[in-house]
Amino acid sequence: MSEATALAVDGLAAAPGKRTTGHIGIDLGPATVQVPVILVNGARPGPRVGVTSGIHGAEYVAIAALRRVAMSLDPAELAGSLVAVPIANPAAFAARSIYLNPLDGKNLNRVFPGSPDGSASERLANWLYTRVIAPSQRYIDMHCGDMNEALTSFTGLEETGDPAVDAVALAMAEAYGLDYMVFGGLKGSTTTSAAELGIPALLGEVGGQGLWPEADVARHAGGLRRALAATGLLAAPADAPPMASRRLSGDVWLRSSATGCFHPAVTVGEHVETGQYVGEVQDVFGQVLQRVEAPVGGEVLFLVTSLAMNAGDPLLTIGA
Repeated sequence: MSEATALAVDGLAAAPGKRTTGHIGIDLGPATVQVPVILVNGARPGPRVGVTSGIHGAEYVAIAALRRVAMSLDPAELAGSLVAVPIANPAAFAARSIYLNPLDGKNLNRVFPGSPDGSASERLANWLYTRVIAPSQRYIDMHCGDMNEALTSFTGLEETGDPAVDAVALAMAEAYGLDYMVFGGLKGSTTTSAAELGIPALLGEVGGQGLWPEADVARHAGGLRRALAATGLLAAPADAPPMASRRLSGDVWLRSSATGCFHPAVTVGEHVETGQYVGEVQDVFGQVLQRVEAPVGGEVLFLVTSLAMNAGDPLLTIGA
């Protein structure tokens, strides 16, 4: 049997059976950001697993859950290694920014694999892609509803056409044990870029609205631990998945056509029918600017909960 080897990301390294933490400085053009990284190198050989959270800086449940898991794993018990980046978008985290990186106004999760010579988000995406995603044999990206979004829990994955890759991703999603399992890719996202490399990848979503209650953090952390066990990195935890996820073939995003005030008429987790009235955007005086109806029947996966609404912003997503 081969022996475990040193794990390194840029200047940060962990010997077999050790954990190392530190910040790695990344030049994004207008600023250099310090990205926190946790390396957990198992005492025995096995898969390298990359896990990120905080791709969107105000998604706190995911950040808290990844930090909890990565700092509590015992390296002596692992077969393989974990490269964890709990705050992948430090400028957005510091600014409490929803959706966008304040350094360039771009959504980091729409520009992967990025470019080393591009804008701030494109450079950051390229660093995460080359240092965390591409060297991994398994990849998990942890999210939750943003500061202005309520959300019902789900995992997201896509079918690559490679049965071996898809089987591993499905096993990870089943182990996570969230309410729904949504199939489909999103060009420019972390998980789609991983899938294009033939890496089994998973998106996990729990919680939202800028809160990190213990129940949500524990659920996200428990799902992550079970998914890591499904990769072979650690022994299966004692707790089984709390449920079998309901499978959805895709999702449809509804966006605002006007700037004004959003008044939803549905809640997360609610089933809607095609053509059902789901809310409206009004101006400040109550005049209806946009009446919103469901284009498909399905489940409301997330819902914007802020009164303020800008043209082009998402209103809600329906999983079908």
